Amino acid sequence: MKRVIRIALMALIAVAVIVPANAAGKVTVGDFLTQIAQVKNLPATDGHSAAASLKGAGVNLPSLDLTATLNEGTVAQIAGVLGVNVTTNNPQAPFSQGQMNAFVSSFASEIGGIGKDPVNQPMSPPFDPETKGNKKGHHKSQPEPI
Repeated sequence: MKRVIRIALMALIAVAVIVPANAAGKVTVGDFLTQIAQVKNLPATDGHSAAASLKGAGVNLPSLDLTATLNEGTVAQIAGVLGVNVTTNNPQAPFSQGQMNAFVSSFASEIGGIGKDPVNQPMSPPFDPETKGNKKGHHKSQPEPI
């Protein structure tokens, strides 16, 4: 009886380790674009509608296979188009659901502002021609004579 329980526990542990590893490879490029479109408040129910909505909003997406497994290289490529500069040392590494969620939530404010709508464009600080962009109030005091 103890042997049966031990084998059953080992099988459960193996399944617990294998299932998340397989689930990590199931995220597609279309899933990623769908989340990005939702952050931008664009209509998107799947990868194709998300890509169409993003292109309609002025995002110049590269040619992508929406059914391909999402990897770090594709994320970096799409992020660059959205104005978020990221790099990867392993472009072929799969991107998991958790990584995708973390990426989208971390860069939501940057992602949400790219497109044709000037209201949603990122703002730069105003330029002051008098100071030519230099900071004010940083004058060094003169040393006092002895």
